[in-house]
Amino acid sequence: DQIVAVMDQMTANYPALVAPKVSIGTSIQGRDLWMLKVSDNPGVDEAEPEMRIDALHHAREPQGMQTTLYFLSYLLEEYGTDPLATYLLNEREIYVVPCVNPDGYEYNRSQSPGGGGLWRKNRRSNGGSVGVDLNRNYPFQWGGGGSSGDPNSETYRGSSAGSEPEIAAMTQFISSREFSTALSVHTYSDLWLSTWGYVAQYPPDWTEMQEIGDLAAADNGYTHGPAAIVLYQADGVTNDYDYGVHDTYSWTPEIGSSADGFWPAQNRIVPLAEDNRTAFTRTALAA
Repeated sequence: DQIVAVMDQMTANYPALVAPKVSIGTSIQGRDLWMLKVSDNPGVDEAEPEMRIDALHHAREPQGMQTTLYFLSYLLEEYGTDPLATYLLNEREIYVVPCVNPDGYEYNRSQSPGGGGLWRKNRRSNGGSVGVDLNRNYPFQWGGGGSSGDPNSETYRGSSAGSEPEIAAMTQFISSREFSTALSVHTYSDLWLSTWGYVAQYPPDWTEMQEIGDLAAADNGYTHGPAAIVLYQADGVTNDYDYGVHDTYSWTPEIGSSADGFWPAQNRIVPLAEDNRTAFTRTALAA
């Protein structure tokens, strides 16, 4: 509810720059997956490079959502004053889905109203267990060694590729646009992860992707590289779907250190978001 309120507030405060939120689909429990578009003509589909940002595939990782909304606030508040914010809104179309997993996020709120809930997956009933890892359910290189077929596992991939309504909504949305760059934001580990995740190899366009990712991580000092090389193997993930199916240069920021964890202290929310403002900006520019 708070996320939705912030989205509506942005539209109300900056109607010339933010289109009213649109539902791209619903979760397994029927909650809307809301999307905002920001641009200088948000109601018009202009011939401008497109970028996507999404967050909260994993319900216990709210700093990704916070950093995303902070970046939007920067663009909107500084439009007409800051040359870079002005350029990005004039020359880009930026689409944002701040909460891909509303059911899991709401479950954490219900169990731990003050924060700190550690539920990761969505809320699908698997019979004797609950939940599918939405970031193992994308229909590209699904079902390998970077996910689990055990419904009790934190990385349970689901019964089939794209089985979850949240991912069906995301893939339909992604396929309806032409995103040049994308960020699927997670926490934590101070990493800037690129494709591939499903295999420990560099993608064919690594020369360009390395340049963009290195520029993105230049300010925050995050380690940049393919997820399966820098972190661990993970298949059926957003990044690999973006690049493998749509040729979108896509990254997964893992925001914050182990000291920040999944629920950083309140006084760390804005500093962590600020640490990534340049990174988000350069990814939008690269589109």
